Amino acid sequence: MNKKTSLADVAAIAGVSVATVSRVLNNPKIVKADLRERVLKASRDLGYVPHGAARALASNRTRSIGVVVPTLGISVFARGVEALQDRLGEDGYRLLVANSQYDLAKEFQETQSLLAHGVDGLILVGNERLPETRKLLRKYACPVVVTFVHEAAEDYPAVGFNNFSSSYDMTSYLIGLGHRHFSVLTSPAGNNDRIRGRCDGVLRCLEDSGPETTLEHLLEVPYMMEAGREGLREIVERAPRTTCLICTTDVIAVGAMAEARQLGIAVPDDLSIAGYDGLDFASYLTPALTTVTVPAPEIGARAAERMLDILAGRPSQPTTVIDAALTVRGSTAAPRPAERPLLKRAAHDAAVTPDD
Repeated sequence: MNKKTSLADVAAIAGVSVATVSRVLNNPKIVKADLRERVLKASRDLGYVPHGAARALASNRTRSIGVVVPTLGISVFARGVEALQDRLGEDGYRLLVANSQYDLAKEFQETQSLLAHGVDGLILVGNERLPETRKLLRKYACPVVVTFVHEAAEDYPAVGFNNFSSSYDMTSYLIGLGHRHFSVLTSPAGNNDRIRGRCDGVLRCLEDSGPETTLEHLLEVPYMMEAGREGLREIVERAPRTTCLICTTDVIAVGAMAEARQLGIAVPDDLSIAGYDGLDFASYLTPALTTVTVPAPEIGARAAERMLDILAGRPSQPTTVIDAALTVRGSTAAPRPAERPLLKRAAHDAAVTPDD
């Protein structure tokens, strides 16, 4: 039977002490680069695999961090997780990823599972969660960092951006273009404090801008492109004065743009459309989508830094606020003239009377 490679074997090949090998594998940043590379090369050449259980028993750490995200189906969270994993990996931590599917009960289950795996810390999204989840986190006294929000809750540090103010600023920009008649398509906000903040930012800005600026229609739709198409059809029917449509996610905005094209509504000449998230495909649309770009990679990297600070006993900031910038593209412009209908086809149909 082949003998398993040990720390001593790696140390002998690298020409260093066993303690140095242990430092390289457990805390690589404190070891000089040339020495670190010698040890890592010896480890690779020998096919050394650290004994996770033994390391965990010795240090009372598993050197693993758990993250629960709403979905990996959109690039915002996927890019954040990638940056999180890269930064944690630099310090020898592995990342365990779970998906809650925007379901707080499932978030509880995934949190429970990660804690059962003995993670050293948890990265969560937003401040909205079940009482059972909060109780579980208190029971385990597990370090937690919340992300994609700018306010700390329950003494957990937060790394993110201000959904309210960024939506307020985008709406203010659109009002500055001359728009006075707005409609909003939003994904469900009930258990999602980020979406709620975006909606509140839009509505507050409309309110602050005076009575001449109106909310023509607000509709909550599923987080799907097809829902954006259906939502635009309802706006055309119920709120034809709308000159600007704000969507709380790019996914919904893309569906609305597709339906506008189908209906013969020119974007932005007849209707300006703006989204939120800064998804990769938004810049490839025709016209390209005006949106608020979420700084997901920076959120992931900075969240990792906060977690590493906590685990090392270093002072950590309660909040890290990162700017979510407005990215202006071709889908927004000055409003159409008041006398021009949103849907030319509807105006034409109304003008044509059947022969007697």
